[in-house]
Amino acid sequence: MLPAAVSAQHRLRPYAGLHGSGDAQMYYLGPSGQIGADYRIKDSWGLTTYGHYFRRRIDRKEANNQFEKASFDCLTGAVLVQFYFGGKPNRGFFAGAGVAVQRVEDDFVSDWNPGWYDLRSDVLPAIRFGYAFPVGSHQLTAELNATGPYQERTVYYTHTELITQLSVGTRFIW
Repeated sequence: MLPAAVSAQHRLRPYAGLHGSGDAQMYYLGPSGQIGADYRIKDSWGLTTYGHYFRRRIDRKEANNQFEKASFDCLTGAVLVQFYFGGKPNRGFFAGAGVAVQRVEDDFVSDWNPGWYDLRSDVLPAIRFGYAFPVGSHQLTAELNATGPYQERTVYYTHTELITQLSVGTRFIW
């Protein structure tokens, strides 16, 4: 039992990441954080899971009574199947696809718009593309993460977002 536990621990690699993120319209842009773990099933296949948090506040005021006040909170949890293209397990390109649960809260008001408040939780597709660099026995990645598409239909309109959140950044994998 001990060798199986040691082998599983060797394959399970936690990580933390720092990203630059944006919403569907790229109105809200800013830093975001990601934590998770990769689990290598084989050299070229694995599972990854992560939690990603993106928060942005906007408070613009101008002398001629123009203003925009907004807050955006997005919390995403995802599970992806990941494929590693490199011949070496610690270096090379990777791509993943899976499913995400995303909670978005968007509150906006301005001088030109009476505002809106949107709170939604959705199950969406999630993808990841990137490249891993070895750093000793660890890894550093450069990657792109995206969730979407999302579609909302009402009696009056249909609203579609191809990408609900896009993030570009890096992860440090232990």
